[in-house]
Amino acid sequence: MKILFPNTSSLAHMEGIEFRQGEVKKHESPVIVPEYPWEEIHTYLYGSVMKKGPLYRMWYQSYVDGYGFFVNYARSKDGIEWHKPLMKKFCFEKPDVYPTVAVNGEIKDFYLKKTKPESCKTNIVSTYHIPSVIYDSGDKDFPYKLFGYTDGGYCVAFSRDGINFKEYDKNPVLPVLKFPNSHTKKTWFSDVSPAFKDTVKNKFVAFVKTYMIDENKRTRRCVGFSESEDFVHWSKPGTLWVPGESEDRLAAARGFKWADFYGLCGFNYGKSYLGFLWLFYIDYEVEKGTHDGKVEVYLVRSDDGKQWKRISDEPFIPLSRNGWDTDMIYTASAPVFLKDGTIIYYGGSNFSHGVGHEGVPYDLERHGFCIGVANLRKDGFVCAYSSSGGCFVTEPYRMNKGLITLNADAEDSSISIEIMKGRESLKTFKIAGVDSVSYRIKSGFKGDIALKVRLNGAKLYSLEVL
Repeated sequence: MKILFPNTSSLAHMEGIEFRQGEVKKHESPVIVPEYPWEEIHTYLYGSVMKKGPLYRMWYQSYVDGYGFFVNYARSKDGIEWHKPLMKKFCFEKPDVYPTVAVNGEIKDFYLKKTKPESCKTNIVSTYHIPSVIYDSGDKDFPYKLFGYTDGGYCVAFSRDGINFKEYDKNPVLPVLKFPNSHTKKTWFSDVSPAFKDTVKNKFVAFVKTYMIDENKRTRRCVGFSESEDFVHWSKPGTLWVPGESEDRLAAARGFKWADFYGLCGFNYGKSYLGFLWLFYIDYEVEKGTHDGKVEVYLVRSDDGKQWKRISDEPFIPLSRNGWDTDMIYTASAPVFLKDGTIIYYGGSNFSHGVGHEGVPYDLERHGFCIGVANLRKDGFVCAYSSSGGCFVTEPYRMNKGLITLNADAEDSSISIEIMKGRESLKTFKIAGVDSVSYRIKSGFKGDIALKVRLNGAKLYSLEVL
């Protein structure tokens, strides 16, 4: 039995305990930057990162004004130094720009310009937009699955090796979703759609962006939901979560007008779910296009994968005050869980969301979208904390080996663990002056027991009974 906070389904009682968001540590410099013509100034996540065997593997997005979007492949031995293998020939022949918004029924290709056909070796593996690559260990033939957006709707593709993808012959699996606003004469297209495999329910899930019109007649981005058992037949998307006053207050505190949900990357975390919410602080709406503003990442939680709540009003991956990730941050579709810690890859820009649209061109000399990395303590997303002896009692569990493992920071504080059998107290252990991701207690007891855990200024990230 392992308890991962903030899930409390394994607890029988809790008092005086609060949950605190963990702290990520950003690397100062990006790990991937634009260097090839098909990347121009954009190398960013949207995308996925995973560790398979000795290699880290990344599928990231690039964009070139006039050509369109590309899914690119990179690999690394250590997760920091990345190599972009040029292994696939690509012909830059037909501009491919996917719509975001139509004004008065006319789709605006804001980035479109005339191009000449050109072929070269690249690391491009697909031309989908907003790609999510999922490794499905249950599929021996095509374990790598790609979900993404195109001008025809949401499409999927399959691969044996994660490099050579074959598109599903009945694409799109979901049609383009359109959301008209009669007040502004605009029609918004659903594009952002991070996807993952829910290993608890054994289903694929896509958090498809939907929209709603608020009381001020503004079109607002929301979190939508679609699921599939086989990756090709998907349920009709519905809206799960709409932005409201609390999100608008966060935007106002940062000098913006309101906030939308730009996207949600959900993933399994023990018995429940965590997610990276891309919160879009909006300054204004472009007359013939999208909105201008900045994007920051918040940590959110859910017990069922459908009802979501922010952990904190403080961003989980904040924008930097200066440098390369000052204006927009998007994350990979899921973190990379390692034995001794967690890695989160993210895309960061030094220009706002409205740049590149009507009247605000990219500055090819100054602007850039790069990929960075942040580290998190093992099980470090959320900790249980109490400054004054708050406690919780677990449900009874069978202790087979007599071992208790703690992931805790009690370096300047203490934790007491009382082993209970029914109402009888068998023994109490006190831990102090310790900061460890795997502090082990040999209890000497076996059989059905419960634990009463008391925190005195300590942070407890996880607890496991063996």
